[in-house]
Amino acid sequence: MRLIAEGYHVDIYEKNTFLGGRSSTLTLGDYRFDIGPSSLTMPHMLTSLFMECNRKLYDYLTLLPIEPLYKLYFASGKTFAPSGNQTKTIAELNRAFPGNEANFFRFMSHNAKKILYLTPLLEYSFDNWIDFLRPTMLRAIPSLSIGKNLIDETSKYFTDKDLRLAFTFQMKYMGMSPWEIPGIYSIIPFSEYYYGSYHPVGGQNQILQAMATAIREDKGNIHLGAKVDKIETNDREITGMRLENGELIEADYYFLNADFSYAMENLLGSDSPVRKKTIENKKYSASAFMIYLGLSKQFEMEHQTVLFPENYKVHADETVNQKVLSKDFSIHITNPSVTDTTMAPIGHSAIRIMVPVPNNDSGIDWDKESEPFKRKVFEAVKTKLGLTDLEEHIIVEKIITPKEWEEDFNIYRGAIFGMIQSLRQSGAGNPASKLQKKFRNLLVVGTAAHTGTSLPYIIESARFATKKVFKKDHHTPANRF
Repeated sequence: MRLIAEGYHVDIYEKNTFLGGRSSTLTLGDYRFDIGPSSLTMPHMLTSLFMECNRKLYDYLTLLPIEPLYKLYFASGKTFAPSGNQTKTIAELNRAFPGNEANFFRFMSHNAKKILYLTPLLEYSFDNWIDFLRPTMLRAIPSLSIGKNLIDETSKYFTDKDLRLAFTFQMKYMGMSPWEIPGIYSIIPFSEYYYGSYHPVGGQNQILQAMATAIREDKGNIHLGAKVDKIETNDREITGMRLENGELIEADYYFLNADFSYAMENLLGSDSPVRKKTIENKKYSASAFMIYLGLSKQFEMEHQTVLFPENYKVHADETVNQKVLSKDFSIHITNPSVTDTTMAPIGHSAIRIMVPVPNNDSGIDWDKESEPFKRKVFEAVKTKLGLTDLEEHIIVEKIITPKEWEEDFNIYRGAIFGMIQSLRQSGAGNPASKLQKKFRNLLVVGTAAHTGTSLPYIIESARFATKKVFKKDHHTPANRF
């Protein structure tokens, strides 16, 4: 969108016959599901993208607030249902965790300051020492929570272990443990509590459909069912992109949005400056066991429900590090039908159950484990939520395991959030930096790119990449405001 708005000719090549990959829509009969992301936060970044392209977001997309943000069920028996409305969140906080109102405001105030200091840093890739000596970096250092994990950072504000979980469990969106992820990522829960969460009518994939509409209106080309078989190179640049049908696509610039590690092994192969051993030795996120259910009943559930295990730290460690299936696990249930009547027939539900599980480094035989694990998940949901007749109302059902994430979606090791976002694997430690330095006309966007894995920051990674192109071409973007 950004390139076309500045007069560039753009072609997009997608191997599937539909857009979005892990962010696409799954349709089962009369029921529709978000395959991957289940909510949008920081909608102003999406609004800004459309404004930069001389468009109004709401001409293309209808966003509905998710209210409450989610309902959390803790092993202690407590529940907590925060809101995008701060007044409602305070009331709920005083009900569930009395005495923490001032702590909440301290958390929000300090993280508002943190995000203000961090935002200018998104302009730099930090793949060289000069970026670390910039004034914006030096000013931000006191706010970066250096040397602290997210649990440490959150403990400065909350002593109750359940309340700490309410401000750290969001790291499962990145496939990581809050006991390992850097404290700087407290801006993720802050963003949810500050900006709220939203559901596009028709599902999260409608965001991509809105982008596709804008691209086609400006004569951009989207080629579906066009699988890229190989990226061809010389010593310093990409010379072409070979499709599965043998056609060679030549261009001035190439943007890589495929799963990064998959692309290194399968699209670049021996031409990759990133060694296979480097890819293998990186640490990867967890995966997810997904159950999609079309139900002939509208159950009494919020749009998002999170069920916590007895010991979340043990579950996170077993999932991310030990790579074994936990006996007691966390469960995230999405029930968009309560917000959006287009997702299922009236009176029915299209719910999605997500359980964080190890990536395919685990060696788990999902052909063997899928059915018994599904039964354990059903039992946990029925017991903790009292949905005793859940299975009686199933009309359609589909399961996606880490095996399918790897084989059907080309996600390396089934790690749906890619390489973990640790400090060691960012900046110069991110192999994407080495790739872009080697090939001057190749830029990486998406989950492996500079800025992170959630949709708002993926949008930011695209802005970062296009600014590099404009700089190389000495192109000054038009002022569109």
